[in-house]
Amino acid sequence: MSKLYYELAQMYHEMYQSIFDYQKEFKFYDAILKEFDCSRILEAGCGSGNLAKYLVNAGYDYIGCDLSGDMLKIARENNRNVQFLQRDMRELGFDGNFDAVLITGRSFTYMTRNDDVRRCLGSVHKSLKPAGILIFDNFNASELFLNFESHMEYASEYNGKVYRRVSDNSFNMETGWTWNWDAKYYIEKDGNEIEAVEDKSVLRAFTEDELKLFLKLCGFDIIKVIKEGVAITMVSQKV
Repeated sequence: MSKLYYELAQMYHEMYQSIFDYQKEFKFYDAILKEFDCSRILEAGCGSGNLAKYLVNAGYDYIGCDLSGDMLKIARENNRNVQFLQRDMRELGFDGNFDAVLITGRSFTYMTRNDDVRRCLGSVHKSLKPAGILIFDNFNASELFLNFESHMEYASEYNGKVYRRVSDNSFNMETGWTWNWDAKYYIEKDGNEIEAVEDKSVLRAFTEDELKLFLKLCGFDIIKVIKEGVAITMVSQKV
């Protein structure tokens, strides 16, 4: 698992306030959840709880889970009286409890092997009520690999700190449309730049057809496919 979710958990929480527009993300998911009359929600890979507060404030019966205890510590501090559980999305451990499961923030990109994908979707299927909804986003391999960026830089500011991320990417493709993501994070405070830590990960994108096939094999019907740039969001229903 990436150091980003452990050693750098607080930095992740602060830096990603500007990488993701969580209010916009909430409105997107809220519209789909309302369309299918969902009220009891599980967010798998909830991270530091940035989306949780919007779902709870909107009245959803919400539970968040994440593999990282460091991320969950921040989530609990920022979302009092909300239930967060330390769980692997491949082994959620629920039995028909939820109207909908969300996997947001492209967390699915860490499902690098076919067995990871199968176990995750099987675990989600078991967690959903009959006709329950799964919504998850990921990178669209067709867009990402045809327009592959080998070097990327990003900067953000939070409470007087400037964070800078420098990423070098290279093809991997050992277990699918996978690539190596080698990142360095720098923190600038009071004009002084301090090198934080290097982080190396292997990530996976999927083609639309791959995702549809995985979902069908794991007991889901595809309802919607939403594409935006390099992102692809799948909306499916348990059968």
